[in-house]
Amino acid sequence: MNITIDKAEQLPEQIKELAKQAQQEGFQFVDRLIEEFESGKNRFDQPGEFLLLGYHDDKLVACGGLNQQWNENEIDSRIGRVRRFYVLPEYRKHGVGKQLLQQLEKEARANFSALCLNTDTKNAAHFYQKQNYVFVENHPNYSYFKYLI
Repeated sequence: MNITIDKAEQLPEQIKELAKQAQQEGFQFVDRLIEEFESGKNRFDQPGEFLLLGYHDDKLVACGGLNQQWNENEIDSRIGRVRRFYVLPEYRKHGVGKQLLQQLEKEARANFSALCLNTDTKNAAHFYQKQNYVFVENHPNYSYFKYLI
């Protein structure tokens, strides 16, 4: 299944529907994406940062962003952090997440040499491991890591 992936300058109205679906699964991070974007706390607008939105036809089905990674009160400018990555359940296992993550990694290479992320669900962990992310035990800031080579 092919999706159209766009960089977001603003959040579309459909993001609320994505957040509602995520809530039903017990995930609050799409809500946090909306709150932080609207408040200006995180608009994915620092150097190298961006937010991608995935559409199937005209329906928003996925989102995923990239921020600079902060380590102990300073930015590690070589590491990007995958954040707010979500795919609607009915679009999972159809390559949508993989397409979105590959586009994110492609865009990230211009500014970052590695990516990191946190996840605490087995399904997401399995997905990231299939995309060559390595589990990092006991790291204070992230649980998965991948060099962009």
